[in-house]
Amino acid sequence: MFYGIPLEKVEQFNQALEWIVDAFQGHVFATDMNISIARNLSFGQDQKFVRSFESTAEEDQERSLIWRLHVLTWAAHHALQVEGDFVECGVFKGFSSAVVCKYLDFADIAKVFYLYDTFAGLPEETSTEQERALYPYDLDHNSDKIFDHVKQMFEDYPNVQIVKGIVPYSFTQAIPEKIAYLHIDMNSVQAEILALEHLFHRISPGGILILDDFGWITQEPQMLAETEFMQALGYKVLELPTGQGLVFKR
Repeated sequence: MFYGIPLEKVEQFNQALEWIVDAFQGHVFATDMNISIARNLSFGQDQKFVRSFESTAEEDQERSLIWRLHVLTWAAHHALQVEGDFVECGVFKGFSSAVVCKYLDFADIAKVFYLYDTFAGLPEETSTEQERALYPYDLDHNSDKIFDHVKQMFEDYPNVQIVKGIVPYSFTQAIPEKIAYLHIDMNSVQAEILALEHLFHRISPGGILILDDFGWITQEPQMLAETEFMQALGYKVLELPTGQGLVFKR
């Protein structure tokens, strides 16, 4: 999946990609705006990850996220050894957290996974008009229908708590005292900084923060704001080839 290619450039882009694949005898990862050459892609040898991912992905856009989901499952596996619960801010249809739950057999783990979302797109209270234009809410998606879909997706996980509302105001409904794994994907500067202000200090030493939008040029304002936020606390965000940002809590 590659986005934003001008129509008159699509054929040229596809031809160039074919040349790259041919030149490197097929040893090319090319999807999710990421072209990586001659990599081992070792996550493909993790059969449990592959099963968890493939049994959850329902469309091409979700299938394109395999490397990003590998990062999340790796981080979540590490976080099992850290004191605290799991948190995801920005859930939408629950794809990412569902893969993590399958991979970890989360129902058997003595942690709670808190999932926060409006299930209705970016709210005016914590996003700009420009951000909402970049990520418009599809009116064909009914908020209650999506919420019910997500609840059904996690019905076999009694330790997954789904919280509907606007972050950070929805934290009044439920919030963990300590966090081992924090994944933030809300496509909004204000929303993500507010989430960090309320949650980062709750991450236990050794815990992991993943910022989904950190490396994307369309999300540069988020990168700048999150860089400033983390630097004020003495941290640097590691930008990954997947577009995610990674921080270990000291």
